[in-house]
Amino acid sequence: MAVAGGAALTSSSVYALKSVDLEISRQKITISGITKPLRIVALADIHAPDLFISTTDLIQTINSQEPDLLILAGDTFSKREFESLMPEFGKINTDCIKVAVPGNWEYSLFRNLDNLRCRFRDVGIKLLVNEACEIQGLKIIGLDDLLGGAPDFSMLNNSSVGVSAHIVISHCPKSFDFIKPDSHKQTICIAGHTHGGQIAPFGQVLLTPPGSGSYVHGWYQHGNNCMYVLRGIGTSVVPLRIGARPELLVLDLSPIGS
Repeated sequence: MAVAGGAALTSSSVYALKSVDLEISRQKITISGITKPLRIVALADIHAPDLFISTTDLIQTINSQEPDLLILAGDTFSKREFESLMPEFGKINTDCIKVAVPGNWEYSLFRNLDNLRCRFRDVGIKLLVNEACEIQGLKIIGLDDLLGGAPDFSMLNNSSVGVSAHIVISHCPKSFDFIKPDSHKQTICIAGHTHGGQIAPFGQVLLTPPGSGSYVHGWYQHGNNCMYVLRGIGTSVVPLRIGARPELLVLDLSPIGS
């Protein structure tokens, strides 16, 4: 019994330690509207300072993936003073386009996002709040947070003319329910917020926060729309991850016919 108990304790300890190791999830999609491959690196819910990886290691990991586009999908901070993380973001490869959207924690911490927008801009990151930008002719739409802000879903309809595909960034995955499928347009949505349940022993998710909808982690499909929900990097409320490893997404987009 003592041996069995020791083995169980060891296995539990290894499982708990493994639960805080950063996982790089590699995904591939063929998409219209681009003429050459495009690599996206996406992160959500960094919740600085409540993360299990040093910011230096995190930036090095991002740079090692050589992204064309970096996405920060909300809840970057858990404490206002950790805006000091900003200089670290300035160390991301300068050739990379960097965009962010607000999450519910940004609204709780900063109230007015103008200062945050300026701080992001100083390190080469564009905060998109119901705004869009382009990369290689592909439209990137950053929606406002569903809980703290007011997402403008009409942007997706207004961008339909002459657009065969676009990327939508929304912190809360519940927003996916408000994005109407369009048979003439491919939409890829990137979201976070759920932390993959954060505490999900052996894949059993105990709880997800409001704004999650029926989504937890990974790919979801609705008509010609698809969404990837990230497990995030840090933690909130409880400084613990079990069975829901921190995650960095590397999404490689390829032109149709390549």
